[in-house]
Amino acid sequence: MEAEGRQLHIDALRGVAVALMVMVHAAATWNPLTSSQITPLAYIVSGLGGLAAPLFVTLLGWGLMKANLSSRQRLARASFLFFCQFLVNISAPHLFEPFTPGVLSLMGLLVLLKPFWAWPLTAFKSPAISFLSFFALCCLFILFFPQLQGESIWSIRVQTQDIPTAVSHLLLTGTYPLFPWVLFASLGGIIQLMDRQSLTSFYAGFITFGLIFSSLTLAYSVSTQQAWALPSGDAILTFFPSNAPFLVAAMTGVLLFWSTSLRFLSKAKLLAQTGRVSLTVYVAHFVPFALFHTIDQTNDWSLTQSSTVVFAYTVGWIVVGSIWYKIAPKATLEHLMRLSAGASEDTPSVSLNETE
Repeated sequence: MEAEGRQLHIDALRGVAVALMVMVHAAATWNPLTSSQITPLAYIVSGLGGLAAPLFVTLLGWGLMKANLSSRQRLARASFLFFCQFLVNISAPHLFEPFTPGVLSLMGLLVLLKPFWAWPLTAFKSPAISFLSFFALCCLFILFFPQLQGESIWSIRVQTQDIPTAVSHLLLTGTYPLFPWVLFASLGGIIQLMDRQSLTSFYAGFITFGLIFSSLTLAYSVSTQQAWALPSGDAILTFFPSNAPFLVAAMTGVLLFWSTSLRFLSKAKLLAQTGRVSLTVYVAHFVPFALFHTIDQTNDWSLTQSSTVVFAYTVGWIVVGSIWYKIAPKATLEHLMRLSAGASEDTPSVSLNETE
């Protein structure tokens, strides 16, 4: 079953994003205690996995800028995404508290606030200049006021003992707070707004800058013997919280994926079908983690065993997502989200899935 009017390479990008998310979560769950965190495999998994959420949010921004949703539709879909975040949290109680904000609640908030973050991109003549100005301001804010993003400790960033803490995590101090992750939605927005020639120039300029900048940070980390990239802690690039070097590196990676997707993913039907149910796959893939998150320790898995399981789990969900879409496209969270907003099958969806 092929949906009409869709861009297959964009759906495939969603498939890539959810596969990377599955991979990094599986690697974090089934990671043998005897393995080193500085192995080449660890860097590959961390590097690719670190692009999953940025790619998701960029795709969301692209879809939102393309869609013309009413306030009621935005509210309905944002509410649905918040509900899906709750499903994720209760499916993985070893990782999250029930009301811990995460990537889906971030996306819900971005859907709700689309008129505010999208306005600067459309109000001025050059979307690229508007975005780059916003990006520069955010980086300066992070450099001068790093304490506002909270502590670089996972347990603190997921604790939601009261409503003020939950709101703080949603906006600034959580795992995926509105600031600075709104930048990735803005990036998707300008990709949608710019013409082909301007977009090609933007790709070339930002990717060149990003590669040079990231190479310099890597050289600096080697010369100072400081960790280059870590999820959190003392490193040049950190994900929790997202610092400026990470934002540059992540946007560079996203643009590399996006700029080459038409060439390399335009015939990737398996990934595209998975991408069309990426929200469903994202939520569902947490369930086995809750049931089997200690199996690697119980059975004393080696690095090779863990790597094999992680690879098989990732590929397995790509296949499951494709089959799910072909056999039961209406038994998906994407379909339920459309129904919740009172939309038809042709109305654009703006979560992890976008009908074009």
